[in-house]
Amino acid sequence: MNNQQKIFHKLHSDLNIKGKYNFNYNLSKSSWFGIAGNAEIFFVPDDLTDLKLLLENRPKEMNITILGLGSNVIIRDGGISGVVMKLGKSFSNIVDKGEELLVGAAAHDKVLAKFCLNKSIGGFEFLFGIPGSIGGAISMNAGCYGFETKDIFKKAKCITFDGKLCELENSEHMFTYRKNNKIDNLLIYEVYFKKKIKEKKLILNEMTKIDEERKQSQPQKVRTAGSTFKNPKNQTNEKAWSLIKKSNQDIFKKNGISFSREHANFIVNTQFISANHIEDFGEEVRRNVKASTGINLEWEIKILGNR
Repeated sequence: MNNQQKIFHKLHSDLNIKGKYNFNYNLSKSSWFGIAGNAEIFFVPDDLTDLKLLLENRPKEMNITILGLGSNVIIRDGGISGVVMKLGKSFSNIVDKGEELLVGAAAHDKVLAKFCLNKSIGGFEFLFGIPGSIGGAISMNAGCYGFETKDIFKKAKCITFDGKLCELENSEHMFTYRKNNKIDNLLIYEVYFKKKIKEKKLILNEMTKIDEERKQSQPQKVRTAGSTFKNPKNQTNEKAWSLIKKSNQDIFKKNGISFSREHANFIVNTQFISANHIEDFGEEVRRNVKASTGINLEWEIKILGNR
């Protein structure tokens, strides 16, 4: 054990923290690309008490990284220093509170969409097409087919990285395109959503339409992390996939990495040598698109860890 791991081990023991942990834990199974570096410390808290105990007592130099389903991340070969925290099943509850929905941050988007279908609750259909967790959806204002998480979000219960509980309410400037501007150094553990009743048949029709469109336009059963680059709305009305095709980058292949034939903004990984190769591929595409079109593409995929 290195020094950080010794400190964590002592905290876990002295404070009677119940959650499980591993040292030098490989995160390949936690990334949809199937290749990743290690977490120096990988921790799954058992409950909110575990979270508070660790965050209140950790040394300030011990970094905290929150990892959801890993559906939109590159985790570099050098791994992630400090504690990588992943919320477990105890944070995946879904409760109908009458006028609102209370949802744990670890709940899957698709599971919530199905719950709402069964309860005739509308507005959540788009989540059926997003392969992530609710915490991740709030953190990046996830969306598709013209809908965004901000449209249904009411408030979130959070904990700061020094262990203080707080609430985050929806506000005018909180969300922008694929971004939440209010969550720096906050861990979201519970979310309240607006609720409206809708005919079940209409909800099912919308979910079916979304699922069919997704299957027709996006790659299936391959190692991909969804949309690679954000649509550059502040520079052009063109979509990222269109700029990639216009620059002939949709046919670019290198080190077992390429764009999907179904969608020119979905990177597909077929190699298990290096997660850095995926980042390098994307950076080369960005440079070539910039040279060809003058547009600067911004990563939508989150890049974590050390080179």
